[in-house]
Amino acid sequence: SDSSSSSSDESPARSVQSTAVPAPAAQLLPSLEKDEPRKSFGIKVQNLPVRSTDTSLKDGLFHEFKKYGKVTSVQIHGASEERYGLVFFRQQEDQEKALNASKGKLFFGMQIEVTAWIGPETESENEFRPLDERIDEFHPKATRTLFIGNLEKTTTYHDLRNIFQRFGGIVDIDIKKVNGVPQYAFLQYCDIASVCKAIKKMDGEYLGNNRLKLGFGKSMPTNCVWLDGLSTNVTDQYLTRHFCRYGPVVKVVFDRLKGMALV
Repeated sequence: SDSSSSSSDESPARSVQSTAVPAPAAQLLPSLEKDEPRKSFGIKVQNLPVRSTDTSLKDGLFHEFKKYGKVTSVQIHGASEERYGLVFFRQQEDQEKALNASKGKLFFGMQIEVTAWIGPETESENEFRPLDERIDEFHPKATRTLFIGNLEKTTTYHDLRNIFQRFGGIVDIDIKKVNGVPQYAFLQYCDIASVCKAIKKMDGEYLGNNRLKLGFGKSMPTNCVWLDGLSTNVTDQYLTRHFCRYGPVVKVVFDRLKGMALV
């Protein structure tokens, strides 16, 4: 199991069974109020060298354009003279930098033509994604804890719960402050999949005037064991008896509707 570091005294008590506390909606981009696909910021690269393999082109395009910003994926489409590449960036300003710097650019000895790509960043069988962009439960750094950086100084516990509760059940939110001003936070979900969904949807989006920086939080030592997949006939007493063989059980929090428990 993993957990963020201990919660600050300013946060109200909460458990797996806690419900969201009504709070004023945080200032978010309008498009985030619905589960809409993230807007893509891509470029289309044409006039690619015919003799180069798809693999070498994907690798070459990634290293050529990563200097302008965070590249989320590189795709190759078509064949022969009609082949073209798509390079997607995390931020729109990075896409614009790449476009401005690509006039007359030579790539593998060919003068490429680079234009803005109007379309979604859909997954492709012929794509390259940097390891950091493969956000799923099998990511080497995956935990149930979401790191939330670059917070506005007015950010509250309720703001974060209101924004992130739609991605999964929240166990704990710990806001770290310096001189009373929020700097970053650790938000612990019930499962890793919820963290992945939050990162994919919210990384780089605005909270107030600040762009959020999201990632997997480090696993922290804890005296709490998290359980999932429990049947409805399991009781608190059964869990206590089962786990007391490893040491004294202080408390059991059991959410039977979700089949989850904390011991």
